[in-house]
Amino acid sequence: MKLDTDKIGGLNLLSTSVLIVDVNGMIEYVNAACESLLGRSNKILFGFPVSSFLPKAREWIGSYKKNPSSLFSVHAELTELILRPGALVQVYASVHPLPEEDQLLIIELQPAKNSLLLNHNKHMNDLSENTRRLLRNLAHEIKNPLGGIRGAAQLLEFDLKDEEQKEYTRVVISEADRLQGLVDKLLAPYRQPYKPSKTNIHEILEKVRLLIESEFSSGLTIVRDYDISVPEIDGDRGQLTQIFLNLLRNAVEALEEQIRENTAQLTISTRVVHHVMIGALRHKTALNIHIVDNGPGIPPELQESIFFPLVTGKAGGTGLGLSLVHSFVEQHGGSIEVYSRKGKTDFSLLFPLEL
Repeated sequence: MKLDTDKIGGLNLLSTSVLIVDVNGMIEYVNAACESLLGRSNKILFGFPVSSFLPKAREWIGSYKKNPSSLFSVHAELTELILRPGALVQVYASVHPLPEEDQLLIIELQPAKNSLLLNHNKHMNDLSENTRRLLRNLAHEIKNPLGGIRGAAQLLEFDLKDEEQKEYTRVVISEADRLQGLVDKLLAPYRQPYKPSKTNIHEILEKVRLLIESEFSSGLTIVRDYDISVPEIDGDRGQLTQIFLNLLRNAVEALEEQIRENTAQLTISTRVVHHVMIGALRHKTALNIHIVDNGPGIPPELQESIFFPLVTGKAGGTGLGLSLVHSFVEQHGGSIEVYSRKGKTDFSLLFPLEL
């Protein structure tokens, strides 16, 4: 059967693997993503029985032949895909008839690992966004009464004659100022307008590296592993500087013991990567930056929530630095993840590139 090229032309633009098979289970077409997944071209796969590497397809096609209907569908069923003898991967499969072609079925495949990761990232982003929205609203609600408390304490201090009693009002004023500073930090990501321009990321990283080295002049080795082919990115120079200043400073602060022992190492690497998912979108090219330290690692109970506001593993920390980093990375259309164990903490950032 000859396929209508107008109907299937757009399938090569999808990141999902797609096959079109006839009612006898023979492959009529696979898109580019499916060619990549199976390691075989559309030309080679044409006329090949789909059940030879997707055994469950035999059952789906049998069910459709018994009761052909435009309403027939299989939604996100977990099954096995045979890439080669002995090599199986779990995939989620969806099946439905090709519109206006009752002799053809379209099968969509999504590797289970990718699907689970995407759902996990979406869940974490939703939690993070809801937390930030709650704190943003709470911060606005706190500011007005906080100003009133501070003002009342100042008036009371003015009327008091006893210096010992004035100490109490000064404590109130001092704590009101401290809370005001905390509220301002909570609102900081939403006050700074995003102003992108063509930016050399290595220039930003070198500026931050020099600042860190000036603060920690001994006991720390910073290794630079730059890919000189990385093009300029569209980014806000101020926000990018803040992102890497926070990440590097956090890393160095975690290396306190290693710095004393003269074994502290911080590695900054940049690479161009291809065909990656950032959030729910697939990008042909992206910039991948790793900030790696050989410190004690992030406690396991904090790793899932480390980018949430007010979450910190540092004594005296506010938990706002990494939340700010996460917000700025998202404004750039990027993503940030962390892998941590004793002796290695790796913050991995992805920024989309237009080449």
